Amino acid sequence: MCRIYGRFGEPYADDTEDDVLEGVARRLLHGGPDAQSRTRDHTAALGNNRLAVQGVATGDQPFHLPGLTCVFNGEIYNHRALRAQLAAQGVRFEGDCDGDVLLPLYERYGDAFVERLEGMFAIAVVDRRGEPCLKLFTDHAGMKSLYYYVSRDGRRLCFASELQALARFPDFPDAIDPSAVDRYLGGRAVWGPGTVYRDVATLPPGGALRFAQGRLTRWTTAPGTAGEEPAIPATVEEAGSVLDALLRDELGRMLDADVPACVITSGGLDSSYLTALSRTLVPDLASFNIAYSGDWPADERHFAAQVARHCGTRHHQVIVDPGDFPELVDRFVRHLDQPNNAPHSLSTYALFEAIHQAGFKVALTGDGADELFGGYARYVKAARDDSADWHRAYQDTMAVAGPAALRRLYSDDFRREVETGGGYFGDRSGDRLARAVRDGRQDKLDTLLRYDQTERFPYYILRRVDHLSMAHAVEARIPFLQPRVMRFAHALPSGLKVHGDTVKAPVAAAARPWLPATVVDRPKQPFTLPITAMIRPGERLHDYIGDTLLAPTARCLPFFRRDAIRELFDLQSLSPDPHAAGTLWSLLVLETWLTTRDITL
Repeated sequence: MCRIYGRFGEPYADDTEDDVLEGVARRLLHGGPDAQSRTRDHTAALGNNRLAVQGVATGDQPFHLPGLTCVFNGEIYNHRALRAQLAAQGVRFEGDCDGDVLLPLYERYGDAFVERLEGMFAIAVVDRRGEPCLKLFTDHAGMKSLYYYVSRDGRRLCFASELQALARFPDFPDAIDPSAVDRYLGGRAVWGPGTVYRDVATLPPGGALRFAQGRLTRWTTAPGTAGEEPAIPATVEEAGSVLDALLRDELGRMLDADVPACVITSGGLDSSYLTALSRTLVPDLASFNIAYSGDWPADERHFAAQVARHCGTRHHQVIVDPGDFPELVDRFVRHLDQPNNAPHSLSTYALFEAIHQAGFKVALTGDGADELFGGYARYVKAARDDSADWHRAYQDTMAVAGPAALRRLYSDDFRREVETGGGYFGDRSGDRLARAVRDGRQDKLDTLLRYDQTERFPYYILRRVDHLSMAHAVEARIPFLQPRVMRFAHALPSGLKVHGDTVKAPVAAAARPWLPATVVDRPKQPFTLPITAMIRPGERLHDYIGDTLLAPTARCLPFFRRDAIRELFDLQSLSPDPHAAGTLWSLLVLETWLTTRDITL
């Protein structure tokens, strides 16, 4: 696991380029503290900040073969099988790093080499064997981020794992895209492949690009196809059995590391199930849970403790003091790269900090099961909704606020800009979803799931997991998002994913032999920060939000009516409300993002 960066095309001046690259590398040091290395010439510069997890004694980057250079961020879980195949073809390996297989595979299979990879990755390859070119690749699910821009004269492309590092290149196009504010509030995050910066993009899930002689070509790659495909089951119980076998096999590879691994145990079904499976492979397994001092709604620490006792893990209960929230908000927003309204970003940041302090570099998470197997009630409600405007109602469930509320919140100038510039993101996204359902080959539920997996999930959840874990030099591994598991979920009939009134039925069936019924059958409870209760008079977060958003110097005021923010704050103060609290929190994240980057609009 690493952080990567680079430049392809026209170099910066010889007397400044080393300083430029060093500045970019310093901004990525938190995610790659173990080693820093780079190579550069007139054609390209590639750099790597390493978090040593696999092949610790070797694995130095960049990787080289004649005419080829590569840097890599991520983990290739099937690297041992690939290594054996390549060795049988005469390739000699000196170390045990998973990245060793990348260039031999690229040399043999070209761009299709990524179809043989199972894991998570962002890869940069400079190919000088013909016309020199740069190629960038990201994994099938979008677990690892990669941002890039092309210089205004088209002669240089720069890339980095994080926007805050990319911004250190001297010609970084830092103009903010005002529409990103509406996209943020309409989707709770800035959905890609565009970013908050007008001329900066991110590679989407399975994204690839080629840059040479000022020409940029993009395409989408197929996910890894290694391994035998299971037969499609006929019942939920059979589906659970197949899923269980797949996950046990995946965990056997994912817990193979040269450093200790732990598991995040929220107390919910998905993480509890992974905890139970992991405990069979790691006798001294450590589990981590986060909670807040005091008495708060939706506190799951006792559920997590129950799972830890049942599985026999070394359980770590992390407690965060709400009095520390203002300082934590500033710290985690610095690492988000783009505004993201998820309140539990704060919890995620603090949890990975505790995992790092306990000496772990690898942590397993249960992300992705809901999106693959239909775990959210909104999927079921929308799939069964035959009304004419179901799609816009569904999009509203993924927004901070729907277009009607945003019309009242936006300043007159910004509202006119949104309405004359293509309309509200929520309306446009909902309409796009309706067209996908109308034209799609899957049924409505499966179309909703695929839409979420490609449109929302990579940018709202996976960017947060990647950036906030690597902020503390911790690699988050996500078993549910491995190619074989995703292909199985995609092939499974929707009637087996949501079976009657049981959502995520295959996961429950798979987990039942491993966990108490009290864990498997209890109602779903989201992992979140109880901000409705925490943003109320007498709580520090309440006063901090008021002081920040109602200040006359607030940087977000060009987008919003100050009196509308005051109305929301007064409503939340008098009668705490989830909508008011969620909107205020989202505005706080945006304001903090603008402030930490010293952006005045």
